[in-house]
Amino acid sequence: MPACQICDTRKPKRYCTSRGENICTQCCATEREVSINCPLECVYLQESRAHAKLVLDVSTMPHRDVQIDERFLQHADVTLILFSAFFSRAAMPIPNATDAEMRAAIEAVIQRFKGAPAPPEEAIALQIYDNFCAEYDKFRAEITKDQKAESVFSDETFVRVLVFIARVAHGNNNGRPLCRSFLHYLRATLPPNMEASVG
Repeated sequence: MPACQICDTRKPKRYCTSRGENICTQCCATEREVSINCPLECVYLQESRAHAKLVLDVSTMPHRDVQIDERFLQHADVTLILFSAFFSRAAMPIPNATDAEMRAAIEAVIQRFKGAPAPPEEAIALQIYDNFCAEYDKFRAEITKDQKAESVFSDETFVRVLVFIARVAHGNNNGRPLCRSFLHYLRATLPPNMEASVG
């Protein structure tokens, strides 16, 4: 039997859909989201999520000055679901998008809402940012026709929701350079059909 295509030592027991070749379980575990850009559909990646132990570093939490509590989240639940869907859909056409690029895009959107737009310089993060903004601009054009909706969907609410999403992305970071834990989280928690159709 040929050896693992990565270590060239151990027996290959898994087919890596990213590399298109057989690798051993140890290389799968150590190189996953490090040197291997694992697709979200990979069953071994999905299994690893169930056993992942994420350590939240509160000291590096983004926008710690913004107050968010359970009452606010209940009030803004529709906006939270919408924006989560917008971000998930923004990354969907980009097969190589990672959480790091998603976090950069989220931060750029926050700055846009704060009145200091600074689109990301990195190409994939910029594409996610542009895709989100296109979704949002279309949504904004619709709610401006409805005064009641205008009162519910305020810019202040938008910023705080975006900060909460940024914190969730921060909390889902497993430290691997090609991590997609947050993207996985978005797709797993959105209501059925939310990614395909919003509104």
